[in-house]
Amino acid sequence: MSHTNRNFVIAYVLLVLVPLVALAGILRVGHSIKAPISVDGTWNLHLDSAQLGSLPCGKTLAATPEKALVVSQSGESFVLSFANGPRVASFGTLDGAILRASLNPSATWAEETGCGAGRRLSLVATINPSSKPRSMAGKLSVDDCPSCSPAEFYAFQQAAPPSKGGH
Repeated sequence: MSHTNRNFVIAYVLLVLVPLVALAGILRVGHSIKAPISVDGTWNLHLDSAQLGSLPCGKTLAATPEKALVVSQSGESFVLSFANGPRVASFGTLDGAILRASLNPSATWAEETGCGAGRRLSLVATINPSSKPRSMAGKLSVDDCPSCSPAEFYAFQQAAPPSKGGH
């Protein structure tokens, strides 16, 4: 075999066969991986405002007329905010169909009587991925408050607006 042919064979193996073998291995390993449930979008919350208002840090949210939760998801992590509601710093994770989030009220929200700086709310919900529209049911509670009863809620995901100009 000539020097040129040997170089061609080596280049072919390195540039074609090795990537194909690597791709086959990646596809075999990734075949069993499943994407997390999509919770991205706007969710209409339904809860008892009186029950929510009895919680420390709950009065501001209870006074919000339209309780819509906006979720921005990336894989199993997400952030959430209240559309037309109080400002909140939040983060959460999705474990199967269980959604867990921690909500840190903004400074103005924390000025609410009984709330205080450093108070954190926890949201835990179970997603029902087979319902149309998708739904969740859960509890909103105040951390470090064993005497506080959590506020139960359920929510329905709003349909995404139609895309403009796409097929």
